[in-house]
Amino acid sequence: MTIGPLAIGETGDLTLEAFEQVAIEGRRLAPIDSELLKQIDLTHRRMLGRLSSEPVYGINTGTGYLHDIRLSKSEQEAHQANLLLARAVGGPPYLERVEARALLLARLAGFLHGHAGISSQLCEFLVDRLNDDFVPAIPRSSIGCAGEVIPLSHAFQTFMGVGSVLTSSGSLQDASAALAERRVSPYQPAAKEGIALLAGAPGTLGLAIVRRRESSLLARQLLVAFACAIDAIRAPLSPYGASMARLAKDPLMDRVLQRLGALLAGAHPDHSRVQAPISLRVVPQVLVHLERTIGRLEEDAQRALAASDDSPAFIGGEFVSSGSFHAIGLAAGMDGLSIALAHAAELATQHIHRLLDHRFSGLPDQLTRHPGPQTGLTVVHKRAGGAVNELRRLAMPATVGLVDTSLGQEDAMTFAFEAAGKLRRVQELVRGVIACELLTTYQAWSLGDAGPAEGLADHFQLLKKTVPPIEVDRPLGVDIEAIIALLARGAFAGKVEGGV
Repeated sequence: MTIGPLAIGETGDLTLEAFEQVAIEGRRLAPIDSELLKQIDLTHRRMLGRLSSEPVYGINTGTGYLHDIRLSKSEQEAHQANLLLARAVGGPPYLERVEARALLLARLAGFLHGHAGISSQLCEFLVDRLNDDFVPAIPRSSIGCAGEVIPLSHAFQTFMGVGSVLTSSGSLQDASAALAERRVSPYQPAAKEGIALLAGAPGTLGLAIVRRRESSLLARQLLVAFACAIDAIRAPLSPYGASMARLAKDPLMDRVLQRLGALLAGAHPDHSRVQAPISLRVVPQVLVHLERTIGRLEEDAQRALAASDDSPAFIGGEFVSSGSFHAIGLAAGMDGLSIALAHAAELATQHIHRLLDHRFSGLPDQLTRHPGPQTGLTVVHKRAGGAVNELRRLAMPATVGLVDTSLGQEDAMTFAFEAAGKLRRVQELVRGVIACELLTTYQAWSLGDAGPAEGLADHFQLLKKTVPPIEVDRPLGVDIEAIIALLARGAFAGKVEGGV
């Protein structure tokens, strides 16, 4: 079914779902509501009327350490464009295309709340660039500024035909040529618009939304992979029963246990065992922590999406300076999510090792049909161990460690782009560890007598179609990569509705 353009109503509000449809899935935006545009222009005119009576940061004054210097009328005319040029000191690597689109959309969403003092023309220009897939090349590392002035200058200087954009293939194209292809004249920022384009934290918001969505998929896949390991090792099922939810008094625990229970339906636990290793028994607790961490980041993103982060903002006829650009909640939320995912990957790696050991699995050591002359899957565990080693280093928060910049005027920053970059890499590594756990459980099922639980039968069949029988030693890297490709396309996410 074809979905039409997304309409933005008089309030200018975007839901998280609508944001993802436009930024990630490529849905077009309908023209902005005419009444909303009229209100934006009215605010812009009122803002212009106040400029002659007082100094306003970044409009008729310098910025940073030079904020006390008043600008002449001629200096003000060039100042808004200059703001977008002088801060473009970044370079590759660049944000992914969906991340850059998310930044543009977050910028638009903030403008539509009506406190940035910009013109309706700038809002419409943003809509048009999202719709014609104009994607700026935005640096994603070495962002040591308060707020996001470095990446935002790269993002929005392209509107003036300066800098580079990313094509659909990911290659670089000169921004002026990209505008010309679209038969669009370079945009000339009006009063207040240069500083408005550099204000706030739209990049942090966009990155948090993109990374949250990816983390939610990984959490569902971890749930399936953990259930596969529980079933393959024939662990006692009491840690996953309904009584655990009553003991925890946690509705979220109840939901996670229901999903685990559905996957483990028809399992064949070894009733002679009193307990499984701890890494298997604490699966519900680790999954609940991961889901709750994702949920907190989502709540913060929803609040930020409804807020105005401009500084100075124009509200009630007055200019108001603030620290709204310091999106520490979203940045720290991404750091927290990196830690939660890294811990889950550590758990998965422990599961792999237990499955390779006959004392826990009841299967041949290293899951080989011919112990001794054949190595089996022990090297799969070593690959996962290498990923976990990197994950432990990435778990160090990016948001800790302030530095002085701008001669001491700007002395606090979130390093949110670094937090997002770490989380991006964490997600790649966790996907690889999940693939290793799925491959290991597939081999364990193949060597065992019982086969998979009924609730996991479809996942077993998908693995069977993807991975040839492992009868003798052979290179398994290609099989792991094949499973990673399936995970990237959304496979092994379980049959659950919403959430994790």
